[in-house]
Amino acid sequence: MSSGPASPDDPEQLRAQIEQTREELGQTAEQLVAKTDVKARAQAKVTDLTQHAKDTTSRVRRQAAAQAGNARSQLVTGRDQLQSQTPDALKQATTKGIEGARKYRTQLIIAVGVLVAVSVVVRVWKRR
Repeated sequence: MSSGPASPDDPEQLRAQIEQTREELGQTAEQLVAKTDVKARAQAKVTDLTQHAKDTTSRVRRQAAAQAGNARSQLVTGRDQLQSQTPDALKQATTKGIEGARKYRTQLIIAVGVLVAVSVVVRVWKRR
């Protein structure tokens, strides 16, 4: 009947085997302590989740930037197509209207103010 591996006869081998057993026992004890250390495990989990959130945020930002770039490119392309398809007469009329509005800005503001005031007076008058 054998209770384990045969003991080496050489004292040096015996010391080496004892040292190896001590190291294995120490590692096993460290693993057991690590499993029972709830605070350290919770901290490790928080660290993992934090890193995962940072990675996800970074990925989403990159995707959003790429999509914004694509949208901007499509917008510029659409604008260029619209400008190239707009008749010259319409472009000139629009430019002339904008210039007129800038030239008579004060008068336009006064006219709009008068129209708003008249509409308010008419509504008040109708409610009476």
